[in-house]
Amino acid sequence: MQLPVLSTEQLELRPITEKDTAALFSLFSKEEVTRYMDIDAFTNITEATQIITYFRENWEKQEGMRWAITLKGQDELIGTCGFHHWNKTHYKIELGYDLLPAYWGKGIMTEAIGIILQFVFEDLQVNRVEAFVDPVNTASSRLLGRLGFQHEGMLRDAFFEKGKFVDAELYSLLRREYNREAIWQ
Repeated sequence: MQLPVLSTEQLELRPITEKDTAALFSLFSKEEVTRYMDIDAFTNITEATQIITYFRENWEKQEGMRWAITLKGQDELIGTCGFHHWNKTHYKIELGYDLLPAYWGKGIMTEAIGIILQFVFEDLQVNRVEAFVDPVNTASSRLLGRLGFQHEGMLRDAFFEKGKFVDAELYSLLRREYNREAIWQ
């Protein structure tokens, strides 16, 4: 099964392919993009090739999915969003997203996440979407709040990233709380 293309008023989310290698390298080589992620900033284009393979294999194994975020009418990747840790037994999935800094604060990620929430709740019948956020990443916390996610609490030393233990705030959105109309206002 091919990862579907998802469209909104201003965006097209499509599968990530080898043609995105340079754009992914540009995205993930920026410290400000990877600051709160569990990966180091890329220093070699081979890392972009490897992550494309990882995204594709995750979808093929039905363990996750990741889309390229593009502006409608343009095909250049400006960010990615999607899910990993797809647990079908418990009908839950974990959200992840990133965006080039030039596009921050323009509502792009709200729109991108909105359409993929619609896809996982309505098409895949997922019941729970989780997101883990570094407590210092207030922009991400605000984004999730706007999308209706509930803050469930703080997980102390939840992850070992970049040589140290880091806390994580846990957010979730349940299918019964999902409000398609509220997201698209």
